[in-house]
Parts: sequence; structure tokens; C-alpha cells
Amino acid sequence: MWRPKLKQRRHLTNEILRVLESDIDSGRLAPGEQLPTHRELAEHLQVALGTVTRAYTLAQAQGLVTGTTGRGTFVAPPAAAPTSIIDFSRNLVNRDPRDGNIRAQLAVFGDPGQAALLLDEEQDPAGAMEHRVAAAEWIKRAGSTAAGYAPAAEDIVITSGVQHAMHTILATIAKRGDVVLTESLTFAGIKAIAALQGFDLRGLPMDSEGLDAQAFEDAAKRGAKFLYVTPTLHNPTTITMPARRRKEIAKIAEAHGVAILEDDVLGLFAPEAPLPIAAHAPGQTYYLVSTSKSLAPGLRIGYAVCPHAAAPGSMATEIANSVRTTVWETSPLMSALVARWLTNGTAARIIAFKREEVAARREIAKHILPRVALPPAHSPHWWISLPAAWRADDFAAECRNRGVRLSPAAAFAIRRENVPNSIRVCIGAVAKRERLQDGLQIVKEVLERGPTMHFTTT
Repeated sequence: MWRPKLKQRRHLTNEILRVLESDIDSGRLAPGEQLPTHRELAEHLQVALGTVTRAYTLAQAQGLVTGTTGRGTFVAPPAAAPTSIIDFSRNLVNRDPRDGNIRAQLAVFGDPGQAALLLDEEQDPAGAMEHRVAAAEWIKRAGSTAAGYAPAAEDIVITSGVQHAMHTILATIAKRGDVVLTESLTFAGIKAIAALQGFDLRGLPMDSEGLDAQAFEDAAKRGAKFLYVTPTLHNPTTITMPARRRKEIAKIAEAHGVAILEDDVLGLFAPEAPLPIAAHAPGQTYYLVSTSKSLAPGLRIGYAVCPHAAAPGSMATEIANSVRTTVWETSPLMSALVARWLTNGTAARIIAFKREEVAARREIAKHILPRVALPPAHSPHWWISLPAAWRADDFAAECRNRGVRLSPAAAFAIRRENVPNSIRVCIGAVAKRERLQDGLQIVKEVLERGPTMHFTTT
């Protein structure tokens, strides 16, 4: 049984993760070897149980270990050689390979003097106002009423992606030990942020419409003040919350003073989705939008629409100050490039292509796996329930041995109990459709053949 020794007692979660990775890389831990339980390792290292839990959670998210309630935690088998991997774990959609917009836009990027100013002069930590105006117009949503959703540019803070926005907002409004609510299955990034900042992350039940409103209200009544939620094309389950549920969540948040972080990074893929929760509770909601998935991953530009405050010192000012503390300012040059795309039609063309590409890939998936329920029309990821013969972690490991990387449900679970026997397959990230077909064919073969790999527990 693994009995690690820590070199330092600071940043214990990261130190445990570092030692685990080192021992796997060196061969001291063999593939399939069982690790100590959370409690056994905590007692051996004389650390808090939660510290070990966070370390194991991060290790599982990184593919170092697999784990299933009742069986234990095991060292994952080695991945296939990088050159042969078909990666279905990255949740994005590639741009049109024929698209020359990046080269063309960089070549004619405005006036050279203006570009030099973006490099040489400090900017407002919230971002240049003209860039925020472009973002406000882009984010605006029409609704069934005349109001729709139209945030003010003054309430927008430009960040280095949505994960940076999440980190910055929570660092500003919450403190170590605070309860942060989310769905029972959620984006792995919020799990990493909670582990880093010391938040008590608590998953709430979900149903076919997303976050359970009654469970949220019960938690709010017990004093929880922060909620992270993904109402549109939820990651990983693909659920889109209907308008009625969004209004319920908004009403509860307003009644109990709960701050909502609404992650809408995939919202632009689903133009028919209801108005965001922010439209119903603008005074409680931080509405988060990213260009990484909708346009290109390397842009690293996110927009945080902060709760509107009539009094001086709005939350946008507070969050902008935290941006100054973390990265000083989001890249002005990159922000200017994105603003240009938002206003000259480039962004709209890229998103239209990606919607069409997702639809085409969905048809490929339907042809190869006709018996598996398809994802929603606009979803770039697929949530697949496995037959009882398979355990999700073992299925993911077997696919990895065959050269396909995908994500088991445990990577998204807040608690180890009652994790669904499901996997997430991202159909948008593989550059070529031929590789998508090859990868899905392997998934089909593994599904049909059934498990052949069994870890020992001794």
C-alpha cells in the first residue's frame, strides 16, 4: 500500500498530487495498484480528510487515477502514445481549417500607432470601454418580452477567460471555508478553484430540467450564499434548463441574497435557449461568457457581467480591482482583436460554422452509435449512460488503452457517492471528421465487446 512522504507541509493538496504523479512516473506505483482510502492516507500523513479528497479528485480529473465508490482508488493504466490519441476529453469545437480570418485580421490590425498604444500603455483593469461596448452588444439576447437581456457595458469586466473570471469573482466575494453550491455534476474547473481557495463545494441534486429548485432553496435557507450553475448545455449532462426553472432559481436567489455565477460558455451554440438567469436576477448574478469555446481557445478572453448596482462602487469596480491584483490587466491587444471580430462579423461567421459542424458531427455519431441517445442538437459534448456491465472508470481506461481519451462521470462529481455510470464524449475537438469516425468506432467496439480489464484489489 502506498505510503508517501511529503517534502513540505505547505500547499498540501498540491504536494500530495505532486508526490503521487512522481511515484507513478517513476514506476514506484504500478498501473492498477490500489491506493489507500481517503481516511487511511489522511491518518498516515496527519492531514485533514478534505485535503486528501481534493488531491484524489484532482488526480482523477488529470487521468492519474480511477475510482469508484465501494471499490477504491487505483492507479490508472498508462495512456496511449500521444501521437495516436484521439482526444474526446476537450470540450470545444475547432474552427474552419480554411478560415483565414486570424492571419488576415492580424495583418491589417487597425492603425499601427493604435496597436502600439495597446502594448505600451496601461489600460483600465475592467478593459477598454470600447471593447466592453462591443461585448455588451454581442452578449445581448432577445426575449419573448421587449426587455430581453441587454447588459450595460459599465457592468462588464474583461477577464483572461471564464475560469479566470470564476476565480477572481469568488476570491472577491467569498472567503475560505464558505459553502459554494453547484450541480451534483459540474465543470471540473470549479472543483479545482474550490480546492485551491479552500471553499466547501456542495453539489445539489439535478433532474431532467437541471438544478433542483427545492434543493437550492433548502440550501439557501441554511445560509449558503454562493451558487455556480450552468443552465445551457450543462457540462457534462447537456441539459438546458427551461425558462420556468430559471425564473425559480432567480427568485430564490433574490429572496435569500445568494450570489449566482452563471456559466454560459456554450450559450451561443444554442440560440433557442431561454434568457439567462441574469435576465431575471440582474442584482444577484455574475453572467459569464467566453470566446474560448465559441471562437478559438487561444483567445483567452472572457466577459463577466457583474450585478448591476445603482450606488457608487458597483461590483464591476470590485471585480476589476481583483483583476488588477491577479493579472494586472487582461491582454489589451487580444481584447482589441476580439472586439474587432465581434463588430465586423467575423465572430458571427465562426459561430455559424461551428453550429453547422456540430450538427454534421452529430449525424456521424448517429450513424456509428444508432442505439445511443443523441446529444441535443447544438451540444458539442455527448453524455452517454453505460450498460450495467461497464463501470465508467473502467470504460474510460479501456478506451484510453485503445487510443481514445474521454471523461468518466467521476471527473465531474462533487461527491463520490451516487456517481452515475456515464461518460462524456466531446465530438467537436478532434480536428478531422475522419478521426472522429475512428474514435467513435473504437467507443462502439468497446461498448459492444464488454469489459475485459479488471483491477486487482490486493
